[in-house]
Amino acid sequence: MNLRLPLAMSLVLFAAMVAISVWGWFVLPDGVRLATHWGIDGQVNGTMSKETGLVTGPAIALGLLLLLLLVPRIEPRRENLIASRKAFFAFWIGGLTVLALIHALVVFNAAGIVTDVPGAVMIAVPVMIGVGGNYLGKVRPNFFLGVRTPWTLSSDLSWEKSHRVMARLFVFSALAALATRFAIGTTAAGVVLAATLTASALIGIASSYVYWKHDPERRTT
Repeated sequence: MNLRLPLAMSLVLFAAMVAISVWGWFVLPDGVRLATHWGIDGQVNGTMSKETGLVTGPAIALGLLLLLLLVPRIEPRRENLIASRKAFFAFWIGGLTVLALIHALVVFNAAGIVTDVPGAVMIAVPVMIGVGGNYLGKVRPNFFLGVRTPWTLSSDLSWEKSHRVMARLFVFSALAALATRFAIGTTAAGVVLAATLTASALIGIASSYVYWKHDPERRTT
């Protein structure tokens, strides 16, 4: 699998995160606390020190990048992962992009440049989920990417059908959350996103069993 393009894009995102941290190191006053978590009411309920907050984001991104580089080498069904490379790359870059955006929002919020961090995140996350849902139905059976239940991993029919169902549900969840975000507000959008994703997961698990049960070629060992 040729990883040069996603690797190059990942390094650009990582470099941007490091640059933002360096900027924040010199701009933010010593002793400042970075808001890193918000409750459902939109109020800050978690903070980090300047040093920890500026390092954590890039560190998580670097760890995720190293893991993603390792996955193609240790995936038992490597040919299927290669066949699913567009989806793999979409989730890869999408995840790192959201991480980079959240890191930037946290630092800029501490600097007084950005005020509504939850509102921005509630746009970025549904967009990523919607993009991921668009690719989810094209993922071939593997052990790292997709809906991995005992039934999807032992039935190609269950895998294919369940992922098509989940793809539609993910797109619906993203659109519902975005519509709620702009029509009502961030808090309501968070509730809608959590509820629809939970329902999607339960439906996906149930459907994977049903399709497995009706697959005459299912594997039971």
